[in-house]
Amino acid sequence: MKKWRKTILLTVFISVLSIVFVCNSIVVSGVKIQIGTPFPVVELSSSVSIDDIYENGKESRYQGVVYFVNDDLYSEVQLKGRGNTTFLKEKMPFQIKFPEKVDLFGMGKSKKWILLANYYDSTEVRNSVAFYIERLLGEKYALDGRFVELYYNNQKLGLYYLTPKIEIAKERVDLRDPLGVIAEYDTVHNENKKCYTPKSGGCITVSDLVSDDNEKGAMADFMKSYDALMGAAKDGDYRTVKKIADVESLAIYYLLSEFSVNPDAYVSSFYFYKDGKDDKIHAGPGWDFDFAFGNKKWSWAKEVDFYSPSFKQIQRRWAFGGSEYIDKTSGASGVLEANENISKLLYYLIDMPEFLSEVKTIYRDRLMGKDDEILAFIKSQVSEIKDQVLYDNSRLNFDDYYSEIESLMNWISERFKHFDEEYGS
Repeated sequence: MKKWRKTILLTVFISVLSIVFVCNSIVVSGVKIQIGTPFPVVELSSSVSIDDIYENGKESRYQGVVYFVNDDLYSEVQLKGRGNTTFLKEKMPFQIKFPEKVDLFGMGKSKKWILLANYYDSTEVRNSVAFYIERLLGEKYALDGRFVELYYNNQKLGLYYLTPKIEIAKERVDLRDPLGVIAEYDTVHNENKKCYTPKSGGCITVSDLVSDDNEKGAMADFMKSYDALMGAAKDGDYRTVKKIADVESLAIYYLLSEFSVNPDAYVSSFYFYKDGKDDKIHAGPGWDFDFAFGNKKWSWAKEVDFYSPSFKQIQRRWAFGGSEYIDKTSGASGVLEANENISKLLYYLIDMPEFLSEVKTIYRDRLMGKDDEILAFIKSQVSEIKDQVLYDNSRLNFDDYYSEIESLMNWISERFKHFDEEYGS
């Protein structure tokens, strides 16, 4: 019998002493999953407190966490806080890493799983809606997720969204070549990360590698292709773009990011993958949509063109500079400087008639007319999570839940009208 099986059996034997049944739930070594109900309750336990995690920083990892789900017991799970702007908020996101790949809720096997707090999204459904739209668009590595009610050391933290991390795995991003890599364009949240700087500016970091020993070779191959892609896109050379990149994946990523008006899509959380020298650059999968879909917590959504902002508007103003602005505090006027931290790739691509044609074709074939389906999906999510969200809202002083949901649904309806005019013809 394998060593890990012996460890699990021993842990189960010891844990029997601490099993308690309460209201159709089961507690095992401090990790609780509600059974017999459609909504899972997850409890994580650790020797450190939430305050310890805040104090030690998100890079600190803690062993000895046990996670119990669907009658399977997992020991020696690694736990850490995560997030960029959300890490120090009252509702902390987490990463949990299993010693072996596990399949949670039928979402496929992964070692690393994320518990998203959705702190900035009063509806808490924007990430799940984005992943749903990405699946409709045909991104083969689009993520899925499951809402759970989370406890930490018997303290209720509220509603979380459990989803796999973007990583290399057979049922995630399936890369096999020794030079295979997932890279992230990230110019705002790259602390403690090594930046690979493209000729066009910005910062690209390593997200995952097929072989950790081949980072230098993998990134040399990726950066050579990325620089060539940016050069061809800037020059309007679509034939070369097609040789270097999977244009279908770029068109899907553009549509997802443009439809949702995702502010992270051109400064961070912009993922690419490439499976060695013989492969093209692929865009995706999508990640981090809590500020998207007209979320008023992001300042752009408060500006004039509320239902039809675009990458071209945003990038013309911020990436290239030259636009006049008025300081809201002092009233003084000025001219914006060019910002090299904003990726110009999508700006260059959508300027090409051939790429625009690809975008329009995919929109018409895969997303156009799906507004009722997406709104029905949102309603089903609301029906599932409303009690948990109302708890979060009362504890964290979030905005009124029902008005935020109504605002989101109205925004999506108006966005479809705009897209039908812009890309449906």
